Amino acid sequence: MAVTWGSDTALTTRTTVDNVTEEFLGTIDLSAGLQAHIQLEVDNEDTPIVDDLVVSIYSTLDDSGEVFDDVPFMQFSITPASTELERQALVVSGIYKFRIGVLSAGGTDEYTAGGDYRVRTA
Repeated sequence: MAVTWGSDTALTTRTTVDNVTEEFLGTIDLSAGLQAHIQLEVDNEDTPIVDDLVVSIYSTLDDSGEVFDDVPFMQFSITPASTELERQALVVSGIYKFRIGVLSAGGTDEYTAGGDYRVRTA
């Protein structure tokens, strides 16, 4: 069986991320797919880099009402190696629909975040 991937789809436009308000980069629907390969783009111009970027995946069972979980399905932190734009890949599967939230772990660093994804359909 051949692996089939959907088209490269952009998440929301690169968004400024601080430690006050969690920003959501997009909602990905896996109802007709098997998994999503996401490539986040993370940029931090502050040096030295002090705060991690916290990435959270929130799932929902709803098609249009989108009542997302209060607690993330998955969560991890990214510590950039430099102030250059960096890309971080992740794969999500096994849930119906989800959105990606990002938040700076502290009050020192602000980020810009965005990216792209493809959904595997077969």
